[in-house]
Amino acid sequence: MDKKILILVIVLLAITGLAVLEVATGALSALAFDQITYNYSAKVWIPPTHPEDPNAGSLGGYYKIDGNGRDFNFFLQLTGAEKSESPLDYTADGLKGTGRIDQIKVTPGTIYALLSRDVKGAMFNTTFKGNMNLTCAAWTGTTTFGNDGQTFGGNFTIDGVMTDWVGTYTLKREGLRILGVSDFIYYPNNQISKAKKVQKTYYL
Repeated sequence: MDKKILILVIVLLAITGLAVLEVATGALSALAFDQITYNYSAKVWIPPTHPEDPNAGSLGGYYKIDGNGRDFNFFLQLTGAEKSESPLDYTADGLKGTGRIDQIKVTPGTIYALLSRDVKGAMFNTTFKGNMNLTCAAWTGTTTFGNDGQTFGGNFTIDGVMTDWVGTYTLKREGLRILGVSDFIYYPNNQISKAKKVQKTYYL
C-alpha cells in the first residue's frame, strides 16, 4: 500500500511539475510544435499610398510560409512591382526570409481555432516570440516579432545600398483579412538626421 501511495504522489508531483512548466514556459507546447511541418500561402494587397490620386496604383501578390517546428522560411512576391521599383529595392525574385520561433505557447483559443480550421485565428491566439532575417534585391534586413495575446507586432531594420529603414509594425484581424500598419523612417546610409517618417497600411 505504501508503494502505491508513493507512486501516486510521484505521478501527481510529475503532473504538477509539468503543468507548472507548461504555464511558465510553454515547454510542452513548444515540444509538440517542433514536430509540426506546415505550408501556408495567401494573397497580399497593398492599397495606393494616395487613394485620392486617380493615377495611384495598388500592388498585389502573395506570401508563403513553410517550415518545420520553430524554423521557417518566408517568401513574398508582388506582381509587377519590379517595373516601378529600383532594382536595388525590389526585383521579380521577391522578398525571402528565414526565421525562428524562439518561444511559443499554445492556448485554448489556438486549439479551438485549429479545430475550426481557422489558421489566422490560431496565429492570433497563440503567444510567441521570434526573429527573421530578410533579403530582397540589394538589401538585407532583420525583424523581431511577437504576439502576447493583446498585441501582434514587431520591429525591423533594413540595410540598403543607398538607404536604411527602421520601424515597427502591428497586425490586426479585420474580418477575413489581416490589416497591417507599419510606422517607419528611412534615410540615406548612416545619415539618420535626414530621416523621413512614413506610415503604410496593407492587407494580408
